[in-house]
Amino acid sequence: MSDVRDWARAYLVRHDSGFADLSEDQQLAENLFTSGRLDSMGLMNFLLDAEAEFGFMFTPEAFQDRRLQTISGLEAVVSELKGAA
Repeated sequence: MSDVRDWARAYLVRHDSGFADLSEDQQLAENLFTSGRLDSMGLMNFLLDAEAEFGFMFTPEAFQDRRLQTISGLEAVVSELKGAA
């Protein structure tokens, strides 16, 4: 699901230009919440924007998934949710 990865990376660069300075591997693995790139509201907006962009809805359980704090984790969760649809 590189479309999720590409979208998320571009989203983060728009919201934090310093994110572009990281290598691709660092971008995919960085915890967006603990790094301070997104606060709790920013992370929620990021996830809601992902829902709108890719036409799915997070389950209540998925919103609790700590993997959503990284781009790699987001990609995995979206893949799982879209596969279950």
